[in-house]
Amino acid sequence: MMPITDFLSCTRVFDEFESLSPAQRHHAKTYATRLVAASNKTVAGIAREVLPAQGKRALNKFLTQYDWDEQEFNHECLEELQKHGETRWSQDGYIILDDTITEKAGDEVPGVGRFYDHAEGDTVWGQDLIYAFYADDKTAYPLTFRLYEQQDDEDDDHDTKYDLAREIVTELEEEVGVPADTYLFDSWFAHDSGLPKHIESYDKDWIGPLRSNRQVTYGGEEIRADALAERIDTDERDVDDDTYHI
Repeated sequence: MMPITDFLSCTRVFDEFESLSPAQRHHAKTYATRLVAASNKTVAGIAREVLPAQGKRALNKFLTQYDWDEQEFNHECLEELQKHGETRWSQDGYIILDDTITEKAGDEVPGVGRFYDHAEGDTVWGQDLIYAFYADDKTAYPLTFRLYEQQDDEDDDHDTKYDLAREIVTELEEEVGVPADTYLFDSWFAHDSGLPKHIESYDKDWIGPLRSNRQVTYGGEEIRADALAERIDTDERDVDDDTYHI
């Protein structure tokens, strides 16, 4: 591959970010250029292919030792997206909460452990990320994430996945200010997580499947979800070979 002689134009916005020093902006531009254009994604590969990189040692120090606020940097990235019509969020958009397992090979990777991956149907060695994603009819992009770390059962202070999901909602509502009215998540996040009530405390709606044995309150009566479904008149809709009762 031919060497990359300059940073990508999309990295110029880093010059306006207050979360980075001038030296850190240079390394951030190097790293972003690498993610998009370099064929080799290792630090050594970046230093070799991206000529303005200033060497492998300097870039590695930026990634592992420099003191910069990753959350503030992410917030500035989200603010930049709101300056452009094609990526600007709105009340009609959705915030999607989910988690994903990223397989890893090493033992020294932060938060690495053995997790059950539903996509693989088996446990894998990797990282478990709890994340939020924005989507509407014109754009979609990640908002923020938390790294879940396994702890001993005796450690009562460690954050559960539910804690991290609620923390993400708090960040999006109180710090970022995403205007989307509705959160989407699967049944795992709706089960004994406290997440629905936390979202409702911000006057936001949520949509997610409930397990059939969940107790819900309807008309002043507490009843199982499957028993409630039998009482409600619905219309059947076929979507991708599945039937939904609406």
